[in-house]
Amino acid sequence: MSIRLVVALFAFTLASSPFRGAGTEAATDDAALIEAVRRAPEVAAAAQRHEAARARLDAAGRLPDPEVEAMASRMVGPMDDRGTMWEVGLRQPLPRRGERAAERDRAAAAEAMAAAELAVMAGELAAETAASIAESDGARLRIHLLETQARRLDAVLGAVETRLAAASGGRLADRLTIRSRSAALELAIESERRMAEDASADVRARLALPPAAELPVYSAPVVDEAAVDEAALLRLASARAEEADAMQRMARASARPMTAVGLRFEHERNRMGEDNTLGIAFMSDLPWRAAGRARAEVRAAEAERNAAALDAAAMRRRFSAVLARVERAERLADHAKTLGGETLARLEAEYDAMVRSAGAATMSPAASTVLEIVELLEEATDVRMRIVDAETAARVARAELWRWCPSSLFTTPNP
Repeated sequence: MSIRLVVALFAFTLASSPFRGAGTEAATDDAALIEAVRRAPEVAAAAQRHEAARARLDAAGRLPDPEVEAMASRMVGPMDDRGTMWEVGLRQPLPRRGERAAERDRAAAAEAMAAAELAVMAGELAAETAASIAESDGARLRIHLLETQARRLDAVLGAVETRLAAASGGRLADRLTIRSRSAALELAIESERRMAEDASADVRARLALPPAAELPVYSAPVVDEAAVDEAALLRLASARAEEADAMQRMARASARPMTAVGLRFEHERNRMGEDNTLGIAFMSDLPWRAAGRARAEVRAAEAERNAAALDAAAMRRRFSAVLARVERAERLADHAKTLGGETLARLEAEYDAMVRSAGAATMSPAASTVLEIVELLEEATDVRMRIVDAETAARVARAELWRWCPSSLFTTPNP
């Protein structure tokens, strides 16, 4: 078998990209991932906590229930005077001034916090899920490239063994080299397969999907869809500040006295006749120690508000860092595709030159054309692998943008 025939066994297209259809372009079907995240147990639990906080809004700031008091007694005097008396009283406790409004504000802040926590949890789950899906897709693409390379090496090995059997110049060292590289490829394929299965299992565990269920398609927001002012993380910090304000108002109200008004009717019967008494009562506690507790609560609420402001500032810096990381990753992916395409074009030209020179009569029989072909195939596969890695990294970086989508994205049901 001639060297030209050996080379001709490996016709391949170097210029095509192995990442076709799985690049960094924006996904058009976000609804499937969002719906899968909403059905996840931890998100469903957060949604129930939000419903509980919403239900408590109706109970906040209501007047306390009125109190009814009844009493009956019998009197026996020293001169055998006897008499009976009974009394009925109605009392209405009154809240401290500003207490009801502060309680309503605190309930509203708690509801806003629960809604923000729901959106934060859903955004984090969506980001982690999308990143795992991107890693799984990248691993499967690398498996495809490695398996293609393995098939090509098998074809090379077959050609070499045919030449060895025909005693037409094949070398035993070539066969051993190809088998060693095939074994290394098999190990790399198994490693990538484990990574793909681990990432898929991670997605199923997060979304509580059965083992045989199909995974959602990768999707992630584009940079223009992320807005820090509407993000759930910032909304959570804002809700904490609102809760701190409400707690501060409640603390100030607790320093004021608690009062109550009442109506009392008393009936007494003795041997002198019957007496009826109707009275109005007013009661108030003496908040001697409440002022100190209120000042401590005010200071605690002020610290909570400052902490929320610092959290918001940190979220804004983190958002800027995420955007910069996404832009760098996408820029690197585009650069890798451009340079990779140019490199693959040069490899194709080198391959064509090798095919033309393989049939030249002046070629030295000792030249290891087979190894040159193997190295050329491996270099082309390595270029494609670098493109896949760069685009996978960009997809993983974009998945982080789920954390910075508007909080209503996960709390508002799809129409």
